[in-house]
Amino acid sequence: MIERHLNEDDFKFINQEIVIKDEALKSKPIGYYQDAWLRFKKNKTSVVAMYIILIMLALTLVGPYFRQYTLPKENGTMALRFDKLPEKVPGLESLGIFDGSKVVSGMSREYYESLPEGIVKRVVHEVDPNNPGAMVVEVDYYRYHRYFNIYGKQLVNGERGLVTSTLSKDDYEKALERNAVVNLVSVNRNDYTVQLDIYRFSFDKDVDDVYFWFGTTENGDDLFTQLWTGSRISILLGLLVTVINITIGVILGSIVGYFGSTLDIIFERIVDVLSNIPFMIVITLLLLRFGSGIGVIVFAFVFTGWIGAYSSTRIQVYRYKNREYVLAARSYGSSDRQIITKHILPNAIGTLITSFSLALPSFIFAESTYSYLGIINYPGIQSVGRLLSDGQAVMHTHFHALLYPALYIGLLMLSFNMFSNGLRDAFNPSLRGIDE
Repeated sequence: MIERHLNEDDFKFINQEIVIKDEALKSKPIGYYQDAWLRFKKNKTSVVAMYIILIMLALTLVGPYFRQYTLPKENGTMALRFDKLPEKVPGLESLGIFDGSKVVSGMSREYYESLPEGIVKRVVHEVDPNNPGAMVVEVDYYRYHRYFNIYGKQLVNGERGLVTSTLSKDDYEKALERNAVVNLVSVNRNDYTVQLDIYRFSFDKDVDDVYFWFGTTENGDDLFTQLWTGSRISILLGLLVTVINITIGVILGSIVGYFGSTLDIIFERIVDVLSNIPFMIVITLLLLRFGSGIGVIVFAFVFTGWIGAYSSTRIQVYRYKNREYVLAARSYGSSDRQIITKHILPNAIGTLITSFSLALPSFIFAESTYSYLGIINYPGIQSVGRLLSDGQAVMHTHFHALLYPALYIGLLMLSFNMFSNGLRDAFNPSLRGIDE
């Protein structure tokens, strides 16, 4: 070994005047939820789905108030005269789309030639394949609809039919005020028989100024209004049922998962029995016995609906209950309730949020399915499922009646699934702090 002696003069201080200090961190600390939000925003598909959901929820709240008129109900079957009208949207009609056009089959050539100018847009077929003695033409259906409600749909022996309405004195005065009386046919003691411009009488507007954005249903109701009104019952019930199921499932799952042992065995057997009862049997028996009230439907979906949240919570509690921080809290004298609520459940919140976001669309789809099948019928409310069923019955001639309810259900389910996938990834603790 070589030894070397160094003198003090061999050492020199460099930058002796400069004081070097630790630098403060420039980045801000990121919490769990902030980190989840940042990672969620990176998933563009989920963000788009979130905005679609927000727009649909907003339309559910305000959509029924968009209509500017009320369809008449006081004159017997008056409202049925506005059935199956096609879509017509202001601004888009000038582009040749959503302009109230509709193809009419089985029109006689004589009637076609008698129609005033501005009703017929084009001849689709000179000879109707299903009726060789008639034509297929595309018409401005709103004008055509107004016309045949005054003069009749066809000519009888070369002469027009007579379509009349019987009005009370008050309604007759209303019709005169709105310039809706085309011809006064007869006057009785208490009523008036007239040929009526139903658009001016019902809406105080000319036919060209009346718009049904999604058309009308088979019963003559505004489909746009009916769709968003029906979606209210689905979403409100979905939120109610989901909150109840999540609450029951989290409470039971936390208790069973934490204490385990005999309690776990008992509840698992109960869950096995309940989960094997077909839901169709449960809801059918309840509706047959107690009717289709809101409370009955909520109970039917809660009867076994809490099992999913229960199972998820139980697994998460089993996962975290023996972690070091839980043992430390127990050694410091924390109660079981404090350990569950402050140390275990906060770590499982991501899974629970994802379960909630997936449970809501599942309920909406199930509720719409049973409404479509006619098992669920809300008194006085036309649900989205019923709109689908009614639209299917007339889809061959009035496709819009099926199209918009189907688009609503499809878009809502797809958006919720994409949104839930984004939440699942964002709240996954194993991905925290990882740049994707």
